Amino acid sequence: MIFSTLPFLYFFIVYTIIWFLSPSKFRIIIIIIFSVFFYGFWNWNYVVLPVILTFIAYISTNYFVSNKKNLTISIIFVLIPLIYFKYFNFIFNIELINLPIPLGISFITFTLIAYLIDVYKNVIPKENSFSILFAYIMYYPQLIAGPILRPQELIPQLKNITKVTPKMKIVAVTIFSIGLFKKIIFADQLSSYVDPVYLEPLKSTFLEWIVAFYSFPVQLYCDFSGYTDMAIGLALFFGITLPLNFNRPYLVSSIPEFWRNWHISLSTWIRDYAYFPLGNIVKNIYIRTLIVMTLVGLWHGASWTMVIFGFIHGLLVSSSNFLRMRKIPNLLSKKIRIILTFHIFSFTLIFFRAVDFQNAMDMIITLKYIFEFTFHDFEALIYPFILIVIFFFTHKYDNIKEIKIFVNKIKIIYLSLFLIFMWIFSIIISILNNGSDKFIYFDF
Repeated sequence: MIFSTLPFLYFFIVYTIIWFLSPSKFRIIIIIIFSVFFYGFWNWNYVVLPVILTFIAYISTNYFVSNKKNLTISIIFVLIPLIYFKYFNFIFNIELINLPIPLGISFITFTLIAYLIDVYKNVIPKENSFSILFAYIMYYPQLIAGPILRPQELIPQLKNITKVTPKMKIVAVTIFSIGLFKKIIFADQLSSYVDPVYLEPLKSTFLEWIVAFYSFPVQLYCDFSGYTDMAIGLALFFGITLPLNFNRPYLVSSIPEFWRNWHISLSTWIRDYAYFPLGNIVKNIYIRTLIVMTLVGLWHGASWTMVIFGFIHGLLVSSSNFLRMRKIPNLLSKKIRIILTFHIFSFTLIFFRAVDFQNAMDMIITLKYIFEFTFHDFEALIYPFILIVIFFFTHKYDNIKEIKIFVNKIKIIYLSLFLIFMWIFSIIISILNNGSDKFIYFDF
């Protein structure tokens, strides 16, 4: 069930009616029932998987996790489905498993690992209620594509859900609407200019290549951050605050800073649960960075292109940290560094988007057509250029704090007109586009 489709609208209406008409003591049950339905809507065969994983975590923290050895065993059991579905063929180089990857398996697994480790370290007390723990894992707004929640970020809120004020609902609707707009108007529209170029790079013109090169970073960001915005808006509408997952990442001036502002919940998870613990084994911070960033690449997909994507970023982060620690000054202006950082990231996305290594090489080889550049097909590509330009002019305002300030300042009549315009425009474009595309991160 995709947030930007009619089935979800029906789901939301029924959920809202039941939520606000039911006594508060039934709300955990409501969350569980609707979250299970939301997950099962994709494939009912996989509903049992998060149930089993949550049960493992519950049994482990209540009866088993008392030392590091038992913690390690519990984490291994939680990791088995992820490795089986996502990495078995890649690791063993055989086509033994021909099953679709369960949606959200990476997010569910990382969420459970965070819970196991945090309970073991006494960061948060073990949860005695299975229903609370299951609601934490299955909470539907962030279930499929994050953000990856720490137990202390959601479990206390599930136990004491905040009373929703009218102002909170307005802010929530605004955040959701902006996320919907980003998904349908930017991500879905630009995908039609990216996909054909990656399908046959060597047959594309240089202008088409340029449009695809700049479109994909915008598509990826608007797709993923659009999902996050909608998840944050949905949760806030019912009194639950989800953490920020993006903070204007295309306005940063270095790759390390980029990863502090892009998919923040993954970056901090990798830092706390992989980078720091790995320090007990790998003392050299640069090698450790290479390892964990390569794992970040692998987290996104079981392919050599994702390994290359992660490894390149490991090199970039390590190099940047090396220069910073030795206090070597950067003589470039901040604006130049921002532009350079964006283009470096965009280039690495060739490996992220390519279906295989040869496809990535074909995309890079296509750069030779720069000397065959013509304007004969420019008119057909004006639309994506306009979308890209609009995106970069508005990116600095794309922040939850900015949105809250905007809602508090603007008169309700103008805000209503603004939201109605976004919804009508999004619905029209969605109909013309025969619906909304699946979110990119559903595959991860």
